[in-house]
Amino acid sequence: MRLPTPHLHRLLVLPLFIALTGCAAYSVVNSDRYSGSSSAVPAEYIPSPGFCRIWYKNRTPEQQPAQGDCDKLKQDVPENAVLLKG
Repeated sequence: MRLPTPHLHRLLVLPLFIALTGCAAYSVVNSDRYSGSSSAVPAEYIPSPGFCRIWYKNRTPEQQPAQGDCDKLKQDVPENAVLLKG
């Protein structure tokens, strides 16, 4: 059975979309102020499991502070930042 071209395109678009989005270099975390950001964060800047990082929305990835202890960092999250949990 041969599928008409429009049907074939529909069958190929979804797997292609999934494959391409899975290769993205950024991860999106929750929009809650104390658990993440709605902005894309480069994967290499996501904190390690068990650690957190304050992420400033108006700074480049290279200007972000280092990861640290979640209990300590969650007490000092400024208004222009979010707390990323690893």
